[in-house]
Amino acid sequence: MKIESGTVVTLAYDITTASGEIVESSDISGPISLLHGVQTLIPGLAKRLEGLEEGGEGTFEFGPEEAFGTSADAPTNVMNKAEFPAGTAFEVGSKFVASMPNGQPLHLEVREVADETLTVAMIHPLAGQTIGMSVRIIGVRPATAKEKQAGHAMVKPPPPPPKR
Repeated sequence: MKIESGTVVTLAYDITTASGEIVESSDISGPISLLHGVQTLIPGLAKRLEGLEEGGEGTFEFGPEEAFGTSADAPTNVMNKAEFPAGTAFEVGSKFVASMPNGQPLHLEVREVADETLTVAMIHPLAGQTIGMSVRIIGVRPATAKEKQAGHAMVKPPPPPPKR
């Protein structure tokens, strides 16, 4: 079966910097399953996967607009100043690093300062960079009605990687 809108794609992947350093890999996190045409790792991936079949492989390069964007187009969020350590000085342009639930860093840049809140841009660590991505298609199947309604693939998560 070929990958097309409305199929669930399970893939293994590596994401690399322009210099070839692997920054994310399904060898660590496990393969992922996505509802093609709805979910994606990065914006440019869907069109590159279109038409591939189980067992297919590809290596792609993505500019910032197809990958993690730029700091200028990063999404923003309003945060309470109390969420930061006491005594933190806030100025437009100040930068902080927060940890996402999965442990990955999220770069925050202050865009606006109010009395009790801040508007921060949430900038992916790879924003503004060209990245590489290698993929191997593990499986392709039609999405169920429930998956189409939910807007995402529904699969049992992979087991955690073994402890070393």
